[in-house]
Amino acid sequence: MLTALSQVGGVAYLAAVLGPKLSHWRRAGVFVAAYAALWIASMVVAPWFGRVPVSCGLQETPHLEMQSPLYCALNRHYVTPELRQIALDLASHVNARHPDTTTIVLDGSFPFFDGFPLLPHLSHDDGQKLDFAFYYSKDGRTKSPIGYWAFEDPDQGDRQPCTGLAKVGMRWDMEWFAVFHNDLEFDEARTRTALHWLASEGSARGVGKVFVEPHLVDRLGLSGNVIRFQGCRAARHDDHIHIQLAR
Repeated sequence: MLTALSQVGGVAYLAAVLGPKLSHWRRAGVFVAAYAALWIASMVVAPWFGRVPVSCGLQETPHLEMQSPLYCALNRHYVTPELRQIALDLASHVNARHPDTTTIVLDGSFPFFDGFPLLPHLSHDDGQKLDFAFYYSKDGRTKSPIGYWAFEDPDQGDRQPCTGLAKVGMRWDMEWFAVFHNDLEFDEARTRTALHWLASEGSARGVGKVFVEPHLVDRLGLSGNVIRFQGCRAARHDDHIHIQLAR
């Protein structure tokens, strides 16, 4: 479980349980110390695997922040250098159009090895995918405490290609999670600015796909070859923006 959550957590656990016999509290201390050492080592070693951290407050990334320190603590913030630069330029562009805007980053990938799954995503296993939170009425905040699962539901009559299909795959509604939502409103203007940039300048810079639900594509007036629907078996994308590099 620790390996699935953070990629290096299982190694830290083994360091704690396979060492000299210690009290439970001391073993916990060994685990924390080992995990911290591995976390720092990950930043040093990750570039050998072609990945760099996006933003965890350890380097200057103007107008770009992780949703929560938890994403950093669990090593879910690694991408290729090209994708990190695209994220930085996107944040700069949205801030230039809408001053004092912070772009919020969600899941990237783990620091090592292509093909290692970043649960619960179907992809995010090669450093070439990155999720962004939607923009909301209060800058630097999201409607959900984790940035996901605060869906902008379609209205009656909106384009819904999955209507009538049985609930399959990962297309969860997560209705139970609504108790954790706050009352922030979806900011269409800033989200539209970000998506237009990704579909134009981002596409020219190597972005191959941007996943957005069809009803939001219509609502925000989006167009471009990279704006895609991810299909009915994948997770919904009316709670966040998913981008990935062209291969």
